[in-house]
Amino acid sequence: MARPQKKQSLHPSELEFFDAFLEELNGPVRSFEALDGLFCALICAPRAVRPDEYIDLIMGSGGALENEAQAQKITDLMIRHFNSIVDQLQNTYRTDDIYVPALIVDENGAPDGREWASGFMVGVNLSAEGWPALMADTTLNPMIAPMVKLTAAQDPDPAQHSPDLARENREDLLEDMFVGLSDIYAHFAAERLTNSAAATPQTIRRESDKVGRNDACTCGSGKKFKQCCGAKNQT
Repeated sequence: MARPQKKQSLHPSELEFFDAFLEELNGPVRSFEALDGLFCALICAPRAVRPDEYIDLIMGSGGALENEAQAQKITDLMIRHFNSIVDQLQNTYRTDDIYVPALIVDENGAPDGREWASGFMVGVNLSAEGWPALMADTTLNPMIAPMVKLTAAQDPDPAQHSPDLARENREDLLEDMFVGLSDIYAHFAAERLTNSAAATPQTIRRESDKVGRNDACTCGSGKKFKQCCGAKNQT
């Protein structure tokens, strides 16, 4: 399996605090692993999702914060981890490395990945744009297929589970999932750049030379600008 990233977005104590906080919520993202999957999908998506949208989704209907200090701490942790994933996924785009988050392990110490995949698919549904075409394309679908399989494993009906999930060792499927994540990030790179540029406010520049108040008016009246159109504009 690919080696873990050296960069740790949060300290272990912060991660434990954040994980415990998420577990108390009633939204679709109730662990740090699921949050990581959600953020990865939002960062990969071709168009950005506003922070208030995904924060409301994370908090759910019962996400009451104890006080302003706790609210600030949670917000800071979210921003730090989100930005850390941005940096690491950008690195996968420039190098041969892949992003491997910390996953929950089962009783045998083996990584599970189902909560991460479920969080990722929550992000796919939230960002929406671009994903249906990727999933419908048979040449691109393998990038996201492991996430879909692991999310289906959360279904209480065993009949919905993929045969791949019956393997004792899921490392191959997890490896495919994280390689797929890097491939998805690269696939939407051009669209993200275009959409980001379109969303950036543009400075409007004056194309013609500025007319001085004592210059001849541009309307051709022969009067000074301040006595003609300039006076009208002031009025």
